[in-house]
Amino acid sequence: MSELGIRSIVAVVLIALLLLIVWLGGWFQVASLTLISVIAVYEMVRMFNNKGFRICSVPLYTMAGCQYVLLYLYPAYLPLLYLACFIYLIVDRIMSKNRQTEETVYTLFAMIYPLALLLCFGLMGFERTDNSRAALLMVFAAPCMADNNAYLFGRKFGKHKLCPAISPKKTVEGYIAGLAGGPIGGLLVYFLQGFLGLNVHWGWLVGLGFMGGIIGQFGDLFASTLKRWAGIKDFGTLLPKHGGVIDRLDSAMLFAPVVVVVFRYFID
Repeated sequence: MSELGIRSIVAVVLIALLLLIVWLGGWFQVASLTLISVIAVYEMVRMFNNKGFRICSVPLYTMAGCQYVLLYLYPAYLPLLYLACFIYLIVDRIMSKNRQTEETVYTLFAMIYPLALLLCFGLMGFERTDNSRAALLMVFAAPCMADNNAYLFGRKFGKHKLCPAISPKKTVEGYIAGLAGGPIGGLLVYFLQGFLGLNVHWGWLVGLGFMGGIIGQFGDLFASTLKRWAGIKDFGTLLPKHGGVIDRLDSAMLFAPVVVVVFRYFID
Protein backbone atom coordinates (compact mmCIF):
# COMPACT_ATOMS: atom_id res chain seq x y z
CA MET A 1 0.00 0.00 0.00
CA SER A 2 1.23 3.50 -0.80
CA GLU A 3 2.31 5.97 1.89
CA LEU A 4 -0.70 8.15 1.10
CA GLY A 5 -3.02 5.16 1.49
CA ILE A 6 -1.61 4.24 4.90
CA ARG A 7 -1.76 7.86 6.05
CA SER A 8 -5.39 8.03 4.94
CA ILE A 9 -6.41 4.87 6.80
CA VAL A 10 -4.76 6.04 10.02
CA ALA A 11 -6.38 9.45 9.59
CA VAL A 12 -9.83 7.87 9.27
CA VAL A 13 -9.29 5.89 12.49
CA LEU A 14 -8.17 9.04 14.32
CA ILE A 15 -11.17 10.98 13.04
CA ALA A 16 -13.49 8.22 14.25
CA LEU A 17 -11.85 8.38 17.70
CA LEU A 18 -12.25 12.17 17.79
CA LEU A 19 -15.94 11.93 16.88
CA LEU A 20 -16.47 9.36 19.62
CA ILE A 21 -14.78 11.64 22.15
CA VAL A 22 -16.92 14.58 21.06
CA TRP A 23 -20.12 12.52 21.05
CA LEU A 24 -19.61 10.67 24.33
CA GLY A 25 -17.60 13.21 26.32
CA GLY A 26 -17.43 12.50 30.04
CA TRP A 27 -15.35 9.59 31.24
CA PHE A 28 -14.62 8.40 27.73
CA GLN A 29 -12.96 11.71 27.04
CA VAL A 30 -11.13 11.58 30.37
CA ALA A 31 -9.77 8.09 29.67
CA SER A 32 -8.82 8.89 26.06
CA LEU A 33 -7.00 12.10 26.91
CA THR A 34 -5.24 10.46 29.85
CA LEU A 35 -3.92 7.70 27.60
CA ILE A 36 -2.84 10.22 24.98
CA SER A 37 -1.03 12.32 27.59
CA VAL A 38 0.79 9.33 29.09
CA ILE A 39 2.00 8.33 25.62
CA ALA A 40 3.04 11.93 24.92
CA VAL A 41 5.12 11.99 28.12
CA TYR A 42 6.77 8.73 27.10
CA GLU A 43 7.65 10.28 23.74
CA MET A 44 9.15 13.36 25.39
CA VAL A 45 11.20 11.23 27.79
CA ARG A 46 12.39 9.18 24.82
CA MET A 47 13.36 12.33 22.93
CA PHE A 48 15.45 13.70 25.79
CA ASN A 49 17.00 10.27 26.37
CA ASN A 50 18.12 10.27 22.77
CA LYS A 51 19.89 13.55 23.46
CA GLY A 52 21.57 12.10 26.56
CA PHE A 53 19.36 13.69 29.23
CA ARG A 54 17.44 11.74 31.89
CA ILE A 55 14.63 14.06 32.82
CA CYS A 56 12.58 13.61 35.98
CA SER A 57 9.63 11.62 34.68
CA VAL A 58 7.70 11.00 37.94
CA PRO A 59 5.92 14.38 38.07
CA LEU A 60 5.24 14.21 34.33
CA TYR A 61 3.51 10.84 34.48
CA THR A 62 1.66 11.95 37.61
CA MET A 63 0.30 15.01 35.83
CA ALA A 64 -0.60 13.00 32.73
CA GLY A 65 -2.44 10.39 34.78
CA CYS A 66 -4.33 12.73 37.10
CA GLN A 67 -4.98 16.09 35.46
CA TYR A 68 -8.09 15.15 33.46
CA VAL A 69 -9.69 13.28 36.35
CA LEU A 70 -9.25 16.32 38.57
CA LEU A 71 -10.42 18.65 35.82
CA TYR A 72 -13.58 16.58 35.39
CA LEU A 73 -14.39 15.96 39.05
CA TYR A 74 -12.60 18.59 41.15
CA PRO A 75 -11.28 21.37 38.87
CA ALA A 76 -10.51 23.64 41.83
CA TYR A 77 -7.82 21.19 42.96
CA LEU A 78 -6.01 21.06 39.62
CA PRO A 79 -3.54 23.84 40.54
CA LEU A 80 -2.56 21.79 43.59
CA LEU A 81 -1.54 18.93 41.33
CA TYR A 82 0.71 21.21 39.31
CA LEU A 83 2.14 22.76 42.48
CA ALA A 84 2.85 19.35 44.01
CA CYS A 85 4.60 18.15 40.85
CA PHE A 86 6.63 21.35 40.68
CA ILE A 87 7.73 21.00 44.32
CA TYR A 88 8.65 17.35 43.69
CA LEU A 89 10.81 18.44 40.78
CA ILE A 90 12.62 21.07 42.87
CA VAL A 91 13.23 18.62 45.72
CA ASP A 92 14.46 16.04 43.23
CA ARG A 93 17.02 18.49 41.86
CA ILE A 94 18.25 19.41 45.35
CA MET A 95 18.42 15.87 46.74
CA SER A 96 19.59 13.91 43.70
CA LYS A 97 23.35 13.97 43.17
CA ASN A 98 23.03 12.69 39.61
CA ARG A 99 20.36 15.11 38.42
CA GLN A 100 21.67 17.80 36.10
CA THR A 101 20.17 21.26 36.21
CA GLU A 102 19.50 21.03 32.48
CA GLU A 103 17.39 17.93 33.09
CA THR A 104 15.28 19.82 35.63
CA VAL A 105 14.78 22.67 33.16
CA TYR A 106 13.81 20.22 30.43
CA THR A 107 11.30 18.59 32.78
CA LEU A 108 9.75 22.00 33.44
CA PHE A 109 9.52 22.47 29.69
CA ALA A 110 7.70 19.12 29.35
CA MET A 111 5.18 20.23 31.98
CA ILE A 112 4.16 22.93 29.54
CA TYR A 113 4.86 21.17 26.24
CA PRO A 114 2.98 18.89 25.90
CA LEU A 115 1.12 18.55 29.23
CA ALA A 116 -0.31 22.03 29.86
CA LEU A 117 -1.21 22.37 26.18
CA LEU A 118 -2.88 18.94 26.16
CA LEU A 119 -4.87 19.99 29.22
CA CYS A 120 -6.69 22.46 26.96
CA PHE A 121 -8.27 19.48 25.21
CA GLY A 122 -9.99 18.73 28.51
CA LEU A 123 -11.39 22.25 28.79
CA MET A 124 -13.66 21.48 25.85
CA GLY A 125 -16.25 18.79 25.28
CA PHE A 126 -16.74 17.26 28.72
CA GLU A 127 -20.28 18.56 28.93
CA ARG A 128 -22.54 17.42 26.08
CA THR A 129 -24.88 20.43 26.29
CA ASP A 130 -22.77 23.42 25.25
CA ASN A 131 -20.64 24.77 22.41
CA SER A 132 -17.44 23.35 23.86
CA ARG A 133 -17.97 20.26 21.72
CA ALA A 134 -17.78 22.45 18.62
CA ALA A 135 -14.62 23.95 20.09
CA LEU A 136 -13.09 20.50 20.48
CA LEU A 137 -13.90 19.69 16.87
CA MET A 138 -12.41 23.02 15.82
CA VAL A 139 -9.12 22.34 17.60
CA PHE A 140 -8.51 19.36 15.34
CA ALA A 141 -10.38 20.21 12.13
CA ALA A 142 -8.58 23.43 11.25
CA PRO A 143 -4.96 22.25 11.81
CA CYS A 144 -5.65 18.86 10.22
CA MET A 145 -7.15 20.37 7.08
CA ALA A 146 -4.29 22.85 6.94
CA ASP A 147 -1.76 20.05 7.38
CA ASN A 148 -3.39 17.88 4.72
CA ASN A 149 -3.56 20.75 2.25
CA ALA A 150 0.04 21.69 2.90
CA TYR A 151 1.16 18.09 2.47
CA LEU A 152 -0.76 17.41 -0.74
CA PHE A 153 -0.14 20.73 -2.47
CA GLY A 154 3.43 20.99 -1.27
CA ARG A 155 4.18 17.51 -2.51
CA LYS A 156 2.74 18.23 -5.95
CA PHE A 157 3.45 21.92 -6.54
CA GLY A 158 6.03 22.88 -3.93
CA LYS A 159 9.17 24.50 -5.34
CA HIS A 160 10.29 27.10 -2.79
CA LYS A 161 11.57 25.86 0.57
CA LEU A 162 9.87 27.36 3.61
CA CYS A 163 12.31 26.54 6.44
CA PRO A 164 14.97 24.23 4.99
CA ALA A 165 17.07 24.29 8.16
CA ILE A 166 14.13 22.98 10.19
CA SER A 167 11.96 20.97 7.81
CA PRO A 168 13.46 20.52 4.31
CA LYS A 169 10.27 19.10 2.79
CA LYS A 170 8.00 22.02 3.68
CA THR A 171 7.44 24.60 0.97
CA VAL A 172 6.01 28.09 0.66
CA GLU A 173 3.36 26.74 -1.72
CA GLY A 174 2.36 24.13 0.82
CA TYR A 175 2.17 26.75 3.58
CA ILE A 176 -0.16 28.94 1.51
CA ALA A 177 -2.35 25.94 0.75
CA GLY A 178 -2.43 25.23 4.47
CA LEU A 179 -3.80 28.72 5.13
CA ALA A 180 -6.70 27.88 2.84
CA GLY A 181 -7.21 24.52 4.52
CA GLY A 182 -7.87 26.05 7.95
CA PRO A 183 -11.10 27.85 6.94
CA ILE A 184 -12.23 24.68 5.17
CA GLY A 185 -11.88 22.94 8.52
CA GLY A 186 -14.02 25.69 10.06
CA LEU A 187 -16.76 25.15 7.48
CA LEU A 188 -16.60 21.41 8.12
CA VAL A 189 -17.22 22.01 11.83
CA TYR A 190 -20.07 24.37 10.94
CA PHE A 191 -21.89 21.61 9.07
CA LEU A 192 -21.01 18.87 11.58
CA GLN A 193 -22.27 20.82 14.59
CA GLY A 194 -25.84 20.41 13.39
CA PHE A 195 -25.66 16.72 14.34
CA LEU A 196 -24.75 17.81 17.87
CA GLY A 197 -27.55 20.33 18.22
CA LEU A 198 -25.14 23.28 18.20
CA ASN A 199 -25.32 26.54 16.31
CA VAL A 200 -22.03 28.46 16.36
CA HIS A 201 -21.99 31.17 13.69
CA TRP A 202 -20.02 30.17 10.60
CA GLY A 203 -18.03 33.43 10.69
CA TRP A 204 -16.42 32.55 14.01
CA LEU A 205 -15.53 29.08 12.79
CA VAL A 206 -14.06 30.24 9.48
CA GLY A 207 -12.08 32.99 11.21
CA LEU A 208 -10.78 30.54 13.79
CA GLY A 209 -9.98 28.14 10.97
CA PHE A 210 -7.77 30.73 9.33
CA MET A 211 -5.96 31.27 12.63
CA GLY A 212 -5.63 27.51 12.95
CA GLY A 213 -4.00 27.35 9.53
CA ILE A 214 -1.37 29.84 10.69
CA ILE A 215 -0.81 28.69 14.27
CA GLY A 216 -1.05 24.99 13.47
CA GLN A 217 1.73 25.14 10.90
CA PHE A 218 3.94 26.97 13.39
CA GLY A 219 3.18 24.19 15.87
CA ASP A 220 4.33 21.65 13.29
CA LEU A 221 7.52 23.59 12.63
CA PHE A 222 8.25 23.91 16.36
CA ALA A 223 7.90 20.15 16.78
CA SER A 224 10.27 19.69 13.84
CA THR A 225 12.74 22.00 15.58
CA LEU A 226 12.69 19.79 18.67
CA LYS A 227 13.12 16.62 16.63
CA ARG A 228 16.04 18.06 14.69
CA TRP A 229 17.66 19.15 17.95
CA ALA A 230 17.22 15.66 19.41
CA GLY A 231 18.34 13.88 16.23
CA ILE A 232 15.12 11.88 15.77
CA LYS A 233 12.78 11.55 12.79
CA ASP A 234 9.56 11.20 14.78
CA PHE A 235 8.53 11.42 18.42
CA GLY A 236 7.18 7.88 18.23
CA THR A 237 6.09 5.03 15.99
CA LEU A 238 2.56 4.40 17.29
CA LEU A 239 0.79 5.76 14.20
CA PRO A 240 2.10 4.37 10.89
CA LYS A 241 3.28 7.13 8.51
CA HIS A 242 2.19 9.71 11.09
CA GLY A 243 4.80 9.10 13.79
CA GLY A 244 3.81 9.39 17.42
CA VAL A 245 1.10 11.16 19.38
CA ILE A 246 2.98 14.46 19.49
CA ASP A 247 3.72 14.24 15.76
CA ARG A 248 -0.02 14.06 15.13
CA LEU A 249 -1.08 16.62 17.74
CA ASP A 250 1.72 19.19 17.46
CA SER A 251 -0.44 21.60 15.45
CA ALA A 252 -3.58 21.12 17.53
CA MET A 253 -1.70 21.59 20.81
CA LEU A 254 -0.53 25.08 19.89
CA PHE A 255 -3.95 26.00 18.52
CA ALA A 256 -5.96 24.66 21.48
CA PRO A 257 -5.36 27.60 23.90
CA VAL A 258 -6.53 30.04 21.24
CA VAL A 259 -9.75 28.10 20.68
CA VAL A 260 -10.39 27.88 24.43
CA VAL A 261 -10.02 31.65 24.85
CA VAL A 262 -12.19 32.53 21.84
CA PHE A 263 -15.00 30.15 22.79
CA ARG A 264 -14.94 31.04 26.48
CA TYR A 265 -14.84 34.82 26.13
CA PHE A 266 -16.43 35.55 22.76
CA ILE A 267 -18.73 32.70 21.75
CA ASP A 268 -20.15 31.03 24.84
